[in-house]
Amino acid sequence: MSKIEKFANSKFMTKLNEGSIKLSQSPAFSAIATGMGSTMGLIMVGAVIQIICAVMNLVFKVPIESTLYQTVYMPYKLTMGLLGMFMCFSLAYNYASKFKLSALQSGFTALVCFILVSAPIQTVTQGKMSFDALNLQGLGANGIFVAILVALSTVRITKVATERNWVIKMPDVIPEGVLNSFNNIIPAAINIAVWYGLSIVISNATNGASTLSGLITYVISIPVNYLVSVPGMAVVAILSAISWFFGIHGGSVVFTAIMPVYFAAYATNAQLAAAGQPLEFNPVFLYGALSIIGGSGNVLGLVLLGLKSKSKQIKAISKASIVPALFNISEPVVFGFPLMYNPILLIPFALNPVIVLVLMYGAWHFGLMGLPQVLLMTCLPIVLMPFLVSLDIRNSIFSILMLPVTTLIWYPFFKVYEKQCVEKEKQEELAMEGSNNPDIVTN
Repeated sequence: MSKIEKFANSKFMTKLNEGSIKLSQSPAFSAIATGMGSTMGLIMVGAVIQIICAVMNLVFKVPIESTLYQTVYMPYKLTMGLLGMFMCFSLAYNYASKFKLSALQSGFTALVCFILVSAPIQTVTQGKMSFDALNLQGLGANGIFVAILVALSTVRITKVATERNWVIKMPDVIPEGVLNSFNNIIPAAINIAVWYGLSIVISNATNGASTLSGLITYVISIPVNYLVSVPGMAVVAILSAISWFFGIHGGSVVFTAIMPVYFAAYATNAQLAAAGQPLEFNPVFLYGALSIIGGSGNVLGLVLLGLKSKSKQIKAISKASIVPALFNISEPVVFGFPLMYNPILLIPFALNPVIVLVLMYGAWHFGLMGLPQVLLMTCLPIVLMPFLVSLDIRNSIFSILMLPVTTLIWYPFFKVYEKQCVEKEKQEELAMEGSNNPDIVTN
């Protein structure tokens, strides 16, 4: 057994595998993934509006400050400006469904608590009139950290209250919608008391200088800041590859940890672009290196090598995988070659994104690529996706240049694996011939 195989079967890797499986199967993790997926439609609408506004400004020279531009741009402000609020409701709804609680009522409870924590009421004065208004700054992409925490905790509190029968009893003849509303009164009151009470305590303790939402975001950002760095993103790439190695969707596992920062970074650059100001680099943008050319692990080069393989198995899988790989979908390769539980191909599978990440960082550092500004969460052709995200053709050129680089990294490991497959296929053919013809004896 090789050193790589020994490492793959080591106690550490076994425990890591078990932990990853438990994480991917947990109700909370599943709810976060589903909640994020539920907001993809809104995110896509916002992305399309961003692209339209960029074309208006760059091609038709419509000024950013013009009424026409701002009118067209307004739906984006609504979708991304309230993204945290939408995600909080969706996450709580899906999480409550897993515990067979009233999903709708749980979603509304989480939403109210999130607004209380993240959008404190402020008194606004216009002329001689004063009125109360919500501060919406914390309800967008910047508030996703808090949205996740509030959604998960409110559902948990509701679950505990329901299991202990802290509900208002009503006759069974009451319609289900009304019954759920009454059953949720006490759990909702507890949730509101907890979150609003904590908000008041934090506000008074800091003389109004800080909010509970700000405190939560600050505390959670401390460990995440170490991860969201250039070296940290390399670690993310390796962890993603290891997850895929064990058959677990690597993107789902690692993206959950950086998702709030990822959304916030895109929202920041979108606002800067809308204001006509220079965009900012955030290390989280390097996450794109994980799947820039063929999906997770940048497998397009491997598929192209496989099309001319001497192995029938590899060649067949490559033919079936070429179209998905052109749309950055790598699952056919991961489960077909397979890359899963394949220690030989694990090395280039983990190394490729890291190499691309380093080259991508260098390109941004020297101004050779455009920074991302449009948040797209969908599968698009390999050349089109980098352009739409950045609205810069240089990014598409960079992705094309990564094809020979990644193919070169795949090549030596591919040849080793191909040799194994060819030898295995020859043995199977000899065995098949032997079973069909008893006169053939193999040593």
